[in-house]
Amino acid sequence: MDAPDYVLEGERVALGPLREELADSYRRWVHDLEVRSGILTVAIYGLEAEEAWVEETLTKCAGAQPEMAAFTVYDLSDGAAVGTTSLMAIDWRLSRSIFGIALGERRGTGLGTEATRLALDWAFNMLGLQNVMLTVLPTNTAAIRAYERAGFERIGRRRNALSVLGRRGDELLMDAVPDEFVSPVLAARR
Repeated sequence: MDAPDYVLEGERVALGPLREELADSYRRWVHDLEVRSGILTVAIYGLEAEEAWVEETLTKCAGAQPEMAAFTVYDLSDGAAVGTTSLMAIDWRLSRSIFGIALGERRGTGLGTEATRLALDWAFNMLGLQNVMLTVLPTNTAAIRAYERAGFERIGRRRNALSVLGRRGDELLMDAVPDEFVSPVLAARR
């Protein structure tokens, strides 16, 4: 396996492009019940489907105005890939996107908070976006704390908007804006 290609490095975490040779790791992470409950997927992915997803996503990340920015999250202590994060549905006219993250390994260590901050740094200082939104289950308190530490604020609740394990539930809406965000890396380089 080739050495990781980091595009943004923080203190403990780096972000790099998705990698085809990590497709099986991405697939395995999505199948983990803890990860699955946070990203609300019921699908079961074979390796071929995950490889196709990586290829399709990399295509969407290309060009002058990409549809999304998707990253592999790396732990800088040993260079291990530990998850993925994305800025999805980039709307260039309205200057906004939707954020998502899935840590398949080493959850609860602060890596997700830093990866989220780096993704927001990319959104605001590389892409020039003005708003990044996410949705999260109100019961996912660890994720909510991480998002708030990274710069997101709660903006509302969408009632009975989700089906989780066959039960209806709310989703919490959060967003971040550049005026309230302190850049950990990119602003110092401008």
